[in-house]
Amino acid sequence: MAELPKLIPLLALADLLSVSPHTIRAWVRQGRLRPVRICRRLLFHPDEINRFLASS
Repeated sequence: MAELPKLIPLLALADLLSVSPHTIRAWVRQGRLRPVRICRRLLFHPDEINRFLASS
């Protein structure tokens, strides 16, 4: 069985990219970064993060 990808929480992504959580939310509002929304949480798929970094 294939392993499911781990989704990265907003705060962990902000720490990983050395930016504030506010910056991550701004990128989401601008459509530059697409989250997976589970309830009110913003989570990010590793493939989406790679796409975002490659386009920046």
